[in-house]
Amino acid sequence: VMAQRTDSGIATVLAIGVFIAVVATWVFISPAVIRSAWMTERGEVYALAGEGEHVVYGQAVRSLNDSMAKDFKGFLAEAESIGQGPLGNASLSQWMRSRIEATWLWIGLLVYRLHVLIGWLVPGIPLALVAYLDGHYIREIRKFSFVAQSPIRHKLGIRVMWVALVGLSCWLLMPIPLPALIAPVLTVSLSYSLWLWVSNLQKRL
Repeated sequence: VMAQRTDSGIATVLAIGVFIAVVATWVFISPAVIRSAWMTERGEVYALAGEGEHVVYGQAVRSLNDSMAKDFKGFLAEAESIGQGPLGNASLSQWMRSRIEATWLWIGLLVYRLHVLIGWLVPGIPLALVAYLDGHYIREIRKFSFVAQSPIRHKLGIRVMWVALVGLSCWLLMPIPLPALIAPVLTVSLSYSLWLWVSNLQKRL
């Protein structure tokens, strides 16, 4: 029970910390930094996928234009109106336009990475299924043998899964250039953690 409370407390603190970091980054980050991150990652994905990268980029841009372009144009118009007139605040208007552009680019980078992740899930989902089935049958075999299940490995599987999920969330959210191979590495890590967790479940479950 104490361990569960500790894990819950750590997760809460981590979530609050991530929220504060995201808000602080949004307030200060330059749109050029996010644009540079997007272009850098496009180059890395193109090196791996070739012409398929253009399909991924096109899908991400279409998703943005279909769902948010009209709203963001309205936001920009409102921000520009703040700087107009005798009582207008030009510096505030410029800052708001910059934040709107940064938000658009950040969401675009997030959507792009989601499309890249979906591409890696095509081989990743079968890999996870194979890992689960292999772990399940290893556990079934151990039921009829004198091999003890390892609670340490079982807990390690849970820890690796949490680390992989946190890493995946950070990769999706961080508006800086990150290696394109992070997605497949995290996919393999999740499959491995699933295998560790299933293969070391208690025999009586």
